[in-house]
Amino acid sequence: MIREAILFGGVLYILLTLAQVLDRPMIWVEGFVVSVAFAAAITFYLIRDEHKLHISEIVALWAAVLLFVVYGFLKYGGVV
Repeated sequence: MIREAILFGGVLYILLTLAQVLDRPMIWVEGFVVSVAFAAAITFYLIRDEHKLHISEIVALWAAVLLFVVYGFLKYGGVV
């Protein structure tokens, strides 16, 4: 049931992103990137093999942490 809820939520977010792109066509690149990211996240949770799912969750978690650290350094350095 959790996998179906994640699938529904991901599809809903993709539809909302597409609606924003239709409203503001100048953000089509961002909309495309966000939609691909959501589709990839949905795909990870539809994996039936628990070990592969665990590995993908750990990779996604550490990627988020490292991106946050990079953002912090860029913000501190005045780049962002």
